[in-house]
Amino acid sequence: MFRKNKPAGEVMPKSPLAASMIDGHIVYTGSDVWAWHEIPTQRWAFRADGERLNLILDIASRTAALQGRQIRMRVTAQPLDAARWADTLGGELTPAPLPGYGEHLATVRDHLSEGVGALKRAYIGVRLTARQGGGPVNAAFDKVMGRASQGLEKKVRDDAAIVAETLAGVGIEAEPASAASMEWLMRRSIELGMPAPQELSPSEAEGRWDSGDLHELTENVSHEAGMLSDEVKVIGRGRLAGLERWVSVLTVGRVDQIEIPDPAHVPWLAETDRLPFPVEWSMNLTVLDGDQAKKAVQRKLLVIRDMQKHYAEHGLDEPLALERQVEQARQVEDEMTTGRDVQATRVHGWYRVAVWGETREECRERARILIDRYRKRQVTIARPKGQWGLLREFIPGEPLSDAAYQRRLPALYFAAGVPQTASALGDGRGPYIGHTTGAGHQAVNFDTHFSTEVRETSGLVPIVGGLGAGKSVLAGLITYEAVRRGVTSVMLDPSGPLAALTKLPELQEHSRHIDLMAAPAGTLNPYAVVAQPRSVDYFGRPDELEEARTLAAQDRKLLAIDVATMLLPADLATQGRARLLITEAVRSTRGLPTASLWQVVKYLEQESDGKDIAAYMRDMAEMPMARLFFPNEGDGQAQNDDSDEAKLTVLTMAGLVLPPSSVPREHWSTTEQLAVPLLHLASWYATRTIYGRPRDERKLVALDETHFLGEWGAGRALFNRLGRDSRKWNTCVLAASQNPADVLGMEVSNFVSAAFVGRIQDEKVAEDALRLLNVPVGDGYEGALARLSPRSMSGQRSGVREFVMRDVDGRVDKMRVDLDHLPSLLAALDTTAAPSLPRPEPAADHHAATIESFEERTIRLPQPARTRRAMPAAVDNVTAGLGGGQ
Repeated sequence: MFRKNKPAGEVMPKSPLAASMIDGHIVYTGSDVWAWHEIPTQRWAFRADGERLNLILDIASRTAALQGRQIRMRVTAQPLDAARWADTLGGELTPAPLPGYGEHLATVRDHLSEGVGALKRAYIGVRLTARQGGGPVNAAFDKVMGRASQGLEKKVRDDAAIVAETLAGVGIEAEPASAASMEWLMRRSIELGMPAPQELSPSEAEGRWDSGDLHELTENVSHEAGMLSDEVKVIGRGRLAGLERWVSVLTVGRVDQIEIPDPAHVPWLAETDRLPFPVEWSMNLTVLDGDQAKKAVQRKLLVIRDMQKHYAEHGLDEPLALERQVEQARQVEDEMTTGRDVQATRVHGWYRVAVWGETREECRERARILIDRYRKRQVTIARPKGQWGLLREFIPGEPLSDAAYQRRLPALYFAAGVPQTASALGDGRGPYIGHTTGAGHQAVNFDTHFSTEVRETSGLVPIVGGLGAGKSVLAGLITYEAVRRGVTSVMLDPSGPLAALTKLPELQEHSRHIDLMAAPAGTLNPYAVVAQPRSVDYFGRPDELEEARTLAAQDRKLLAIDVATMLLPADLATQGRARLLITEAVRSTRGLPTASLWQVVKYLEQESDGKDIAAYMRDMAEMPMARLFFPNEGDGQAQNDDSDEAKLTVLTMAGLVLPPSSVPREHWSTTEQLAVPLLHLASWYATRTIYGRPRDERKLVALDETHFLGEWGAGRALFNRLGRDSRKWNTCVLAASQNPADVLGMEVSNFVSAAFVGRIQDEKVAEDALRLLNVPVGDGYEGALARLSPRSMSGQRSGVREFVMRDVDGRVDKMRVDLDHLPSLLAALDTTAAPSLPRPEPAADHHAATIESFEERTIRLPQPARTRRAMPAAVDNVTAGLGGGQ
């Protein structure tokens, strides 16, 4: 890649490539100049049909703006650089990990290198001007100096600016490819079938590759292909020495009717993303306006008219298909004559798709799978001869090798392919938690503090789903990864299975398990569980410190009122006077952190109307579970130790029996009645981690069974406080619940940064879940939630845990939690009953386990005519001689 100083007049040896020079994103060939841009990927999953239609129309509009130009498109994929990801995460992003974190990252890195899919990359090249446009003097200059003349360069720059402005519009939003991006595309295209390049040239030389430098790009492979062979053998050299691949290039044949947008499938050019092996596209296209394309249609109409005359002359009835073709051709002609640019524009060109394998048999089998896959989409895929020339078309600058199989499609058909569609989730930098299962299988990374430290938003992350959806596994995995990075974490798991995390060898020395049911009396005193703001966190801001302490006192009083009310029977608690008396008694404590419920009882005993309430509270205080609310009289309250240096604290309440949500409060047993205030106070107790540690320090709190908090003012206040303060206190809050309405009902929607939704089978509940994900309700996505983590026909669990995730940047797609590489962690997190039963083995190829449509809709709602357009059945194809011969 390094430029060589050439003596004047020396002619550099000819490169085997058609490209004679690459200058930044501009590629010069012997006769053409091309400007290459990179297109950002677009989300398709869980979008409303109206949004999808708008995207297609925007792409078609951008395409129509390129009328009269040739364009080339390349769709490729770049494997995740697992080594670089591990180095970054284990370095600057994790300043104080626990011992052994490097070995853990190495395990995850090796797992990622083996199976997780690559990142999709889409490029578009636009032909700018003919090379000879610079005149004979410039042409001679080019030949001698090996670079473009100043006159040609100026002409190219001016035209490239116009193209860049067009491609930057809504729909494509492309940007000029960087020097590194162009080098990667060239190497990937030349070495197609081989492992994607990981290391680029050490010097970019201002992004310029002269004719002599281009030899470097071709040094790592050679190709062998027979004239009639169905494959090309790619042989590695240099850094690829010892590797061989067989590559087969297929081409798109006849395209049947396309529904725009198609509610049941991914875009037709993105269908290959769902295959369990890599596939690449190369498209060589010419954009024609209506007048240019109309002549071809008129010629076909004349042919059809002649055929109709022959049938009439012989007194035979013409086939109905012929009549349909006439009608469709006339419709196309009308669109080209009177329609808008988007409707009239036609895209003529060739669509090549490449597959490969380590053996010829594997390559052929993959080609067969691809052909069969598109047959179901009513798209014909052909396998032409002349494979070497077809393979060269994938390299920027190389010419068209074969004019057969030209497709003449409306611009809307081309746009409906949305080749830049991709599944992308997560922040790309955090720990690996799973992979997408929609269009492609890309790694999902989730950094617990990306939202607070980078996006400067809330750290509240709801995890909702029905029983067995996998909420505990997901919350445990996220917490485990955070703890290993040195993040102080507290988990509230009422049922207790997640306490097994503290027994893992890598965490045991840095963890503690607290069974709140066996804790000292007064541990959950409502006045003690609300942390007192520390003056060190408000240094130099006395007004803010005073306000924070006032808010903490109000939280204590509200919590004490709710807990005292929860201790009363339903008929007494609902009496207006009871609430007023309790409020007065709590107000007398002033919300001091040293107060207790005994002060409330004593105040009520002094009031004639409050003696029965006080007596009932004293009776409840004698219950074993209620002693946690009441410190021993005369001994002061139990002191909570916030100075403990454990990185992981798991709080459990063994034996806690929560009341069923469907049972009215008046029918709760005494044990169930005490369980609700216990859960409230335990949740507040867990949050002391936030306010008891430095504000900038990373912290994580995971709360389970949070749906009970929304029924009381203190619970809603806790959620609002967590949502409001998580950014300022650099805290990730994982809130697990079975019902998304519980989260929405606590008015924290504006504070949600990311969200995970597991299997939900009730349609009404699913609608609330879609609102939590910011996904349109009523477009049929409710059924997709019901089929997450699918079970067998006999009801046996599949062993997979799937969620629909909304990441911090608002992208939504389906993902699968991946713990195949951490079996000991999976065993600790698996809360399924009867653990002695044999576990189902994970699928050998978990990326290919689900190849159904990633939208998985069960409802096919009728769409308004203006939001869905069924184009004529490949009109341009049909009119090409009785539906054939293109």
